[in-house]
Amino acid sequence: MKKILVTGMVLFLTAVISGFFIPVQLSAPPDVRVIVDHTNQIYASPPCFNKAQLSNYLQESDYGEAKELDYEPESTCTSASLIEEDVTMNAALLKLAGVMKSKWSDEMWKS
Repeated sequence: MKKILVTGMVLFLTAVISGFFIPVQLSAPPDVRVIVDHTNQIYASPPCFNKAQLSNYLQESDYGEAKELDYEPESTCTSASLIEEDVTMNAALLKLAGVMKSKWSDEMWKS
């Protein structure tokens, strides 16, 4: 019984320590605000809106709905703004749990 407990603790500590070094990529949550262009079937994120080439048939929506509509990102700016790269596994878990602020915690991303 003691051997199983020690093995379990070693595996747990290995997982926690490796979580500080393993990078992962986070995608924006589905409730993040985006602007959809129904004419061109694209969407733009708030930081990229002023540079975006959009029509005037726009709607404020969220990322989940834009993906459901199968719309494409307007530019690489929008694609890059909806991804957070090189986040350690432990930091990603804390961000997903809401303990740590993510890239999308800013007020401009809220609907």
